Amino acid sequence: MKKLTWIILVVLVIATIIYFLTKPKFDAKNLDYNYVTLEKGDIEAIVSSTGTLEAINTVEVGTQISGTIKRIYVDFNDKVKAGQLLAEMDLKLLYTNLINAEANLSVAQAKLNQAKEEFERDKSLFGEKVISEQEYSNSKYVYAQALSAKEAALASVKSIKVTMGYAKITSPISGTVIDRSVEEGQTVAASFATPKMFVIAEDLSKMQLLADVDESDIGYILNGMEVRFTVQTFQDKKFHGNVSQIRLQPIKINNVVNYQVVIDVDNKNGELLPGMTANIEFITNVSKNVLIINNSALRYRPNEVMLKEIKPFLLDKAKAFLPDSIQQNFINSINNEELYTPVNFKKKLPPKIDGFFCKDENGELDFKFIQLGIKTGLKSEIVKFLDDNPLKEGQKAINAIKQKK
Repeated sequence: MKKLTWIILVVLVIATIIYFLTKPKFDAKNLDYNYVTLEKGDIEAIVSSTGTLEAINTVEVGTQISGTIKRIYVDFNDKVKAGQLLAEMDLKLLYTNLINAEANLSVAQAKLNQAKEEFERDKSLFGEKVISEQEYSNSKYVYAQALSAKEAALASVKSIKVTMGYAKITSPISGTVIDRSVEEGQTVAASFATPKMFVIAEDLSKMQLLADVDESDIGYILNGMEVRFTVQTFQDKKFHGNVSQIRLQPIKINNVVNYQVVIDVDNKNGELLPGMTANIEFITNVSKNVLIINNSALRYRPNEVMLKEIKPFLLDKAKAFLPDSIQQNFINSINNEELYTPVNFKKKLPPKIDGFFCKDENGELDFKFIQLGIKTGLKSEIVKFLDDNPLKEGQKAINAIKQKK
């Protein structure tokens, strides 16, 4: 009985050892995969940003004099021409000042006339040596003083008349009134700064978009570059523009350095309005009709069984097809147990070299080294395969693993 028990135990131990030795092969054969299909199409590299729409030329119109607004002749959205009357200030106080200044001018003129007569008389008397030189000098000084007083009074009259001219506020440009910040009867003070009364946009059929671009992306932005953007009110419509200026003055936003990029936009349909927020895509590169792979295949992490099965083949392919500059580092990583793991086995490849798993024509597991071009969040351009058996449109790459039931 004891002998039978020992035999059974030995058989169980042997069966267990055989099971664990053959389990990887069993698992490898039991693996099934999900695939993505290689496709041909167009792919774009973009830099995303946000910005605000503005009129290309906007002028703030104000008043150079203080007082009460008598009349306003334009309103929001009115079209105006250069020189058109926009508003008038009340001139009552200025008229009063003008009457006072003209009266002072008359007094100064009268004093000048008197001083002139006395000076001419004293000049004649001094020539006949009837009066002293001091009396003559005093008469000359009084005349010069009266002449200056008259000039000052005349300048005061002219100044008031010029100021009265400022009471008529006219448009400096032709355009559209996009803001009016005053009402009739309102008092404005121009003591320290010119009060803003109107804002006029010169031509809303051509606008500009001001975008803040992160310092990490600004190197990809070039003058003339095509830009695509949307606004909230037309979310399904794509608008287009072109970069016209990259401003060099840095702007700090939340401790991140940004640079302002100016984009020219055609608005002949009038759909875009000043102040709208735009979601912007700078198109930095475009490839058309190229082979494209879904990034899920590049991000796929194989299991240890797959790595063990593919290792000899992977070493041979690395030696045969990888560039010399990266070949040895990659081979060393494959031979390093700490690096040859599902997470790290591709870490020694540079950014533009990658690879993915697939099945060959015999249904065996295969690995393809590829050179990447444009890479977006979802897809990548395959520039070329680094072997002598490239895949074509419609062929498949592994992007997930599943167990057969």
